[in-house]
Amino acid sequence: MDRYFNPFVIGKYAGKEYFCDRVEETKLLKHHLENGRNVTIMSERRMGKTGLIEHTFTNALKEDDYYTFIIDIYTAKNLREMVCLLANEIFKKIVRKQSLLAKLTQIVQSLKTTIKYNGITGEPEVEFGLGEIVTPELTLDELFAYMEQADKPCIVAIDEFQKITDFDEDNIEAILRTKIQHLRNTQFVFAGSERHLLEGIFNDSSRPFYNSVVFMQLLPIDRKEYLEFCKRLFAENNKEVQEDFVNGVYDYFNGVTWYMQLSMNEAFSLTLPKSSIGIQQLQTVLTHMVDTKRFTFEDKYASLTEKQKAVIKAMANEYPSEVSPTSKDFILRHNLKTASSVQTAMKGLMDKGIVNEWRGNKRITDLLFVLWLKKF
Repeated sequence: MDRYFNPFVIGKYAGKEYFCDRVEETKLLKHHLENGRNVTIMSERRMGKTGLIEHTFTNALKEDDYYTFIIDIYTAKNLREMVCLLANEIFKKIVRKQSLLAKLTQIVQSLKTTIKYNGITGEPEVEFGLGEIVTPELTLDELFAYMEQADKPCIVAIDEFQKITDFDEDNIEAILRTKIQHLRNTQFVFAGSERHLLEGIFNDSSRPFYNSVVFMQLLPIDRKEYLEFCKRLFAENNKEVQEDFVNGVYDYFNGVTWYMQLSMNEAFSLTLPKSSIGIQQLQTVLTHMVDTKRFTFEDKYASLTEKQKAVIKAMANEYPSEVSPTSKDFILRHNLKTASSVQTAMKGLMDKGIVNEWRGNKRITDLLFVLWLKKF
């Protein structure tokens, strides 16, 4: 193994050797997909939904049995941008298979695609941009038509699916449901981190996607499994991580996968070969992580109103306890004046994406921002 390689990979799937646990979740997702069910996966942000999907697509499902595609629509604002993401993903996956590419370009005629060859690798690349998508519904119909004619089933995973509720189109749910319900060779995995929005989409009997999926909820990785995972990766690189350090990280971030991985990535980088890291170094690791985003946090905090600053500071000071910012006790403890002013501040914080909602509780979205607020 390259001595510069950090086995605690952040933000991408690096293979089953660097993927912790999720054995039962992988089996369950595989079971649903093999039985033709559309699935909605819910969890807090950065719990590892995308990693689970990629792990299942890569290791649990047989590659020869399915075509799989994953898109993240977190930044998409409308159907056009979502279709662009899907088209790019499909073309990227099949561009090296000449027969499939020929069929795709024949069916998807609304896109003016250009095939170029990379000057270094010689690999074919398909180029088209958002401007090429003039009629997104037509392009989406063509993409679905291609998948319906594919020689094996297609599975499309759409991450942060609740974002469709913010799309410019008022009838976006009806548009998508109408197209999806008639597909026979294509299944979907809808993943998201805003539970109340997802449950509204799929559980409200007055809305188009009602009762069209089975649900999965992704909880934190088992503490013992994560401890063994960390110890193994350190030991394989002639290093040691002490149990109290891993437990400290787990407790600090409530088992949220991405933050634990980032912490262990930093801990691994600070630990020399034949050395050990323990709880005494936890604050150093956390400080290093916060420092990488200090200027971002300073700008974010400066953009808030005084009322928003007071509320967000109060929420950070009570982390990791669950809080109801508009409750009488919370308002009194932090001298926040009236419930209506707190409610107004909360709406602004949620609109900015600084606070989100999970199981009826309001939480600061970025846990590193929480650490920064605690020290600010």
